[in-house]
Parts: sequence; structure tokens; C-alpha cells
Amino acid sequence: MLLPFLVSLLHTTNDLFGAFLTPLLPRLQTFFGSNYASVSLLVAIYSLTSSLLQPVAGLIADRYDRRMLAALGPLLVALGCGLMGYMPNPFVLAILLGVSGLGSALFHSAGAALVGQYAPPGRKGFWLSFFGSSGYVGLTLGPIVSLGIVSSAGMDAEAASGVGLQRLAWLIPLALLPAFLLLRQAPPTKIKTKPSTFRDLARVFRGQVARLWALATLRNIAFMSFSTTIPYWFVQRGIPETLSPGQPWWLLTTTLALTVYNIAATAGAFLGGTLSDRFGRKAILVSTMVFAIPLYAGLLIVPPETAWLYLPLLALTGALMNAGIPVAVVMAQEHEPTQIATVSGLLMGFTWGFAGLFYGVIGPLVERFGVIPTMAALGLLLIPALTITLSVRDAKDMPNPTATQAATD
Repeated sequence: MLLPFLVSLLHTTNDLFGAFLTPLLPRLQTFFGSNYASVSLLVAIYSLTSSLLQPVAGLIADRYDRRMLAALGPLLVALGCGLMGYMPNPFVLAILLGVSGLGSALFHSAGAALVGQYAPPGRKGFWLSFFGSSGYVGLTLGPIVSLGIVSSAGMDAEAASGVGLQRLAWLIPLALLPAFLLLRQAPPTKIKTKPSTFRDLARVFRGQVARLWALATLRNIAFMSFSTTIPYWFVQRGIPETLSPGQPWWLLTTTLALTVYNIAATAGAFLGGTLSDRFGRKAILVSTMVFAIPLYAGLLIVPPETAWLYLPLLALTGALMNAGIPVAVVMAQEHEPTQIATVSGLLMGFTWGFAGLFYGVIGPLVERFGVIPTMAALGLLLIPALTITLSVRDAKDMPNPTATQAATD
């Protein structure tokens, strides 16, 4: 039980540092004296390397000691995001963040594999849900911690000289302790099969794993686009970002809506895998999709200003969107027991990164056709996602669940 907990703690640390970058873009713009477009590219570099490289990172984790990779990944992220204030220009920082993104990719693939490897058979869903929820905790705390540390240095001369950004380096030791404990507690991972190659990636990316990836990607395109568009949509409707003095606490704001959504998403990620241990993987996966479709439609029909109805709908949608993520990861690991890091990378970061690439197209569509028509069209993707979900099979129901393992021995 200790090892899955330590890996989950590292997940919190990894995503805590990874969440520093976006809220600090205005500070970095001032520090480097550059335009916003150039510093915003830093987010793209980190996001793409940390997500789209996860399948490749999974191959590495299936070939070498996962314990070392899971400890190294958060350290690279902490160094990259903790030393931003010491970089001479955005170009050097971009290189550093690219390495940090690779570290994050290594951690997510190796970490999920370690959790699946050491979790008790009847509790894999619970521990992978705990692992996923721990990441959401880090993502939630990252902006609060980073802005708090940097703001303590002031906004003017000190901020421009990088004093505030340099204080982030104080937090780097947070990644050292759990990494040290993991290396001390976990035995070296011995790979009993032949080393993983790109042929293994091509082999696992078919059949049941390909179906799991497809349904996850379609679902993520729809829901990620919606949640990302909320601030833009609310501004159009005149909904404030935060409360002004004298306004009632229950008034709907962008901050309140996103907070409710993120808290519900964390809870959903925890409950999904936990419930799948009891009721079955496919039953939970299908249930989340069946209920997600009418809830998504409800979010487009119910006016956001009707906060008493809209916020519960938003919370349920956020929970259901994330409840299926750990379930799909567990199912993929059970289908490919000798490539658990590779399939974990495919089902986690790679699906989010692939879906995120589409937002570059969705943004202009929102501006041209409006939020509701565009989101309604994207909602149609949930129908083929449900169809694919119904066709997915549990590993225990396959005719020969050990065939894949035997093929690689």
C-alpha cells in the first residue's frame, strides 16, 4: 500500500510544479521584456512534450527501471519550473521546459505502471483513481502556490528583476523527499520480457486498447473544448470573473464555475476506478457515457445565470467526464499486462494532448458560429464514443486473455 501512495504523492508534486507556468505568463513577459505570444509558446512546448510523448515514455518505462523514471520525472519538472527566474531568455527556458515536459511524460507512464504493478488485484481501480486524483490536487494547488510565492516579492522592480520568480527555486526540495522515499522503498523493477520497441507500440495500439483510446479521445475533445470555452462564453453573457465587493457569495462567477467543475472532476476521477473494482470496469465506463450525453445537452440548454440548476449540472458533468479515465487505464493495463507503461501513456496524456490539438481549430469555429452551435456539434462526438464504449470488452471476457503476454515472451 505504501508504494502506490508514494507514487501518488509524486503525482501531486509533479503536477504542482507543472501548473506553475500558465498563471505566471504575465510575470515572465515582464521579466524577459517580450510579447505575450512568445511567452505563451512556452505553455505549448511544455504541454505538448508532457502529453504527446507519453507513449514513447511508456516504451522507455517498459524497457528500463520504472522506479528510477518515476523518481526522475518530477525532479526534471521541478527543476524546469522552479528555475524559470534564472533563465537568461525565453529560448533557453523553452529548452528547459521541453526537458521538463519529457520528465512529466516519463513520470506519468512509469508512475501509472508502478501503481498498477503494486496495487492489490482487487484494488487496482481504487489506487489508479487515487493516483489520478492526486494529480488534480497538484493542478489545483499549483497556481495558488506559485502566485503566492512570486507575489511576495512585489510587482514592480523586484518582479522585473526576477526576484519573485527566483523564489520558486525554494520549492524544488518538495520533489526530492518523495523521490528519495520511492527509491528507498521500491525494489528495482525487473523487466521479465524482451525490451519494448516501437513495434510493441504499434502492436498494442489496436484492438481493445485502440477502442479505449478512441472513446477517450472523442470524449476529451467534447468536454475539454467545453470547459476551456467557459470563460469566453461567460464574458459574452456578462458574467463576472470574480465577485465584486458587496455582491452575494452565491452569485455565479467564472471562478466559482471552474472551481466547482475542477473539484467535481477530482471526485469523479477518484470514484470511477473505485466503483469499477466492485461493479466491473465496463459497467462503469458505459454508465459514465450514457449519463454524460444528456448532462452535456443540459449544459447547453440551461442558462448559466440559473446557478442553482447550472452548477449541479456542471459538477455532475465534470465528475462523469473524469470518472472514466482511471477505468480506461486499468482496462488497458489488464489487456496488455506486459506493456502497462506504454498503454498508460496512450490512455492518459496522449489522449489529452491529441484532443488539445483540435482546440486550435475549435477556437476560430466558436468565434465564427458562436459557442452553443459549436459545442452542440462537438457534442455529437459523444454518440460514436458511446458506440465504441459498448463494443469494448473486459480482459477477463476475452477468449484468451494471456495471448498478448505469451506473444511477447
